[in-house]
Order: sequence, then C-alpha cells, then structure tokens
Amino acid sequence: MNSILENPQQALSQYVSFPSVSADSSYAEGIVGARDFACARLRELGFDVNLVDTPINPIILATRGDPSWPKLVIYGHYDVQPPDPLDLWTSKPFEAEERNGRLYGRGAADNKGPQIVHMAALHRALKKNPNLRLHITYLIEGEEEIGSPSFRGFLEGHKESLAGDLLLVSDTGSPGPEQLAVTTGLRGLTALEVRVFGPKQDLHSGVHGGALLNPLQALMRICSRMHDEQGTVQVPGFYDAVLQPEDWERQELAKLPISENDYAEFLGIKDFFAPPGYSPLEAIRFCPTLEFNGIGGGYQGEGSKTVIPAEAFVKITCRLVPDQSEEDIAEKVRHFIQKSCPSSVRVEVDIKGGGNPYVVIPPNKPGSSGKESDLVKKAFPLVENCVESSFGSMPLYLREGGSIPIIRDLKEVAGLDALMLGLFTNEDNLHAPDESFHLGIFDKAIDTFTEFFEKLGN
Repeated sequence: MNSILENPQQALSQYVSFPSVSADSSYAEGIVGARDFACARLRELGFDVNLVDTPINPIILATRGDPSWPKLVIYGHYDVQPPDPLDLWTSKPFEAEERNGRLYGRGAADNKGPQIVHMAALHRALKKNPNLRLHITYLIEGEEEIGSPSFRGFLEGHKESLAGDLLLVSDTGSPGPEQLAVTTGLRGLTALEVRVFGPKQDLHSGVHGGALLNPLQALMRICSRMHDEQGTVQVPGFYDAVLQPEDWERQELAKLPISENDYAEFLGIKDFFAPPGYSPLEAIRFCPTLEFNGIGGGYQGEGSKTVIPAEAFVKITCRLVPDQSEEDIAEKVRHFIQKSCPSSVRVEVDIKGGGNPYVVIPPNKPGSSGKESDLVKKAFPLVENCVESSFGSMPLYLREGGSIPIIRDLKEVAGLDALMLGLFTNEDNLHAPDESFHLGIFDKAIDTFTEFFEKLGN
C-alpha cells in the first residue's frame, strides 16, 4: 500500500489541516484529527502504536525494531498555537498554501513540518533497508504549546520503556535556509506572578490621593530595584551558579552569518542593552535574564478614570543557564520581592514553575564528559556529514535562548542526551500570523535524515 509519505509536502498539508490547538477546548476535534493522522503514518512505517492517556491530551508512544539494537527516541508534538489574530493571515491558517517557496499554515514549522521530515526520511530509509538496525521509539505529545503539564508524570511512569541511547529533536531553530544549527543548549525557565495590594477597593484619586502609597507606584519601585543601570540582575545570588560557556562555543557563535546590525534591523530597535562582557548575540544564548512580561493595575479603558487602584500586578519570567536551578532562582526572586515591598502595601508572589536549563557538549568538543553512549558518539559527527552533503555547509553548534523543559526532563528521567537539529528560521513566524515552513529546508532535510538514519542503523 502506498503511503502519503511518498509525497511529503502533501502529507504536511494534510497534517496542517487539523486545527490541533491545545490551548482552546473548542479545537478538540482538530486535536483528535492530528493525533490520528500521526498514528496512521507511524503504523504505515511499521510501528506498534499506543496512546497513553493523560489528564488533557494523549501521548503517542510508538516503537519498532529489536530491543537489543541501539535505541533512538524521536520527540515531537502534534498540538499547535492558536491562530489568532485571524485577520493578519494572508491565507487561512488551517488550509496549507504554497507561496514563494514556503508552505503557509499554523503548525507548518512548529512542529508538524519537522515531524513529516523525520517520517518521510524514515519511510525512504526503511524502504531501502527494512531491517534497519535501530530500535526507534516515537514520542509525540499534544500539550507542548501549553507547557507540557502532563509530560513529567508520563515520563515517571514510562521511564523504563523510554530508556535509550539518543534523543532526536527538530523543534529548534537555525540561522537560515543555507546554514543549519545543532542546538547544544536550552535556557531553563521559571515564572512568577506578583500582586501588590493596597486599599480594600479602588479609591478616588482626588479625595484620597496623598494619604497612601499607590500599589502601582509600590510595584514600580519593586521592579526598578531588580536591575541596575547596566541591566544586571540585582537579586542576591542570581549569578552564583552560572557556568561560563566553553571557548569553542564563542568561536562557533562568531561564525553565525548575521551581524549585530542585521539583528537590530530584524528586531526594529536602535540600540542593544546587553549585559557587560557579552555581545547581544552572546547574551541571548549564554546569559540568564529576569524579564517583565506584563504589568498592570487600575483603569485600562479609553479616556481617564481618576482612581488609585486597589491592586497591581506584574508577570515575571527568568531564563536560566547551566548550572542554575529553577527552584533556587524562583525562591531567591521571591525573597527579594518580599524584602523590597514597602510596609504600607502587601505583596503576594506565586511561583508558576518552569524547567531547568539543558546543555550537551558534543563528544568531539572540549568539555565533553567522555561517557556518552556509542550512539551519541556516532550521531554527532554523522549529522555533520549528512547536513554538509545536503546543504553544502557544516552545521554550527549553538546554544539557543528559548526553553524546552521536556528536553531536560528526558535527560533527568530517562538519561537521554539530545541531538537537536533545527529546521525552522526566524522568518517562519512561529506562534504568529502567516507561520510557514521553508520548502528548500524541508526537501534538503529529508535527504539529510534519510542518509542519517541509513548510516546510524548500519
């Protein structure tokens, strides 16, 4: 029986057509459709497919091959971001459309396109060699876009079946269509919500103004104390555990085909605000941060309403680097906020969780442990050769500024080191209107992974 994977672009278009938005329960039918589509493709590839129930969306757990063979785990997610705002899309978000060498649609790059790349490559490799000596476990979840709340519990219950030699992920980015990157590090994350309470209700700012501290003013005072004029975080102990990057990591970053001026133009800013001792391109990969993601209180509508608000809030996230801990940093930030709060108002700090940072040093680079599995030692130099064969250039080894907490979870629970070859670029508009996937990367990446699977299984 012919598989739709014979025509990868058609397969991706069909996958995109399922509106699998995990953040909105009204898209439940799309979640089921995308999940079933992925299951059907894996069955065509000869996998034994199981659905593991979670409190929200099931996790696809599929295996093929002899358990005595080298064990490869492949991760992806079948859920996508909401398509809003719909009026900013050029074409319908769940009807894939090809334009100017790109396939547009929600989930095309994040993460349905990379999944089809892996599946189409496996289809070709297995067609050539049905007895490919790799025991492969597919792990595709449906909650990544809402923070993977069920994932850690799933891992704890299935860690024996997930034990393997290597984790393969393509849910990371690359500089551009001609230059791919192997991601060697991901920043961790901890999130906090802060509320400052003043009077028992909003007050008339003329009748009561001058007699009490405005919660908004108190909150701004707290926030202003958290950084100095150079942007350095002032929370005591914030930087204590930071592991400095290896020299070769800075050298790899220097090869990045983008200048600071290019980056500033892309961001639409005039000047950077990087911490002392780091360039802007280093800061987004090697430095921890404390950012204010949202702040408010009082009247937000049109015109004026002269009130002193009863409360104010700020949402904070900290991006973490090795060897920082999400629990440690969250507690230090909470303590600093509580200590900085004026006595005339009351503060509550709610820690929302996150994940620890992750870093892997390739086995052929300084700083590696030397204790990697044989499959890891084989995979990293192999992917270099396969990428060079298809794309015409060696991949760069780069840390990434974003966070994928489940990568660290898989390392901590199942002992899996990750090979993360990025397939999307900044121009793909992840999480935004007109998300797309570059079809040149799509085709070349299928060639890359076909060769990779063939040689990894020899």
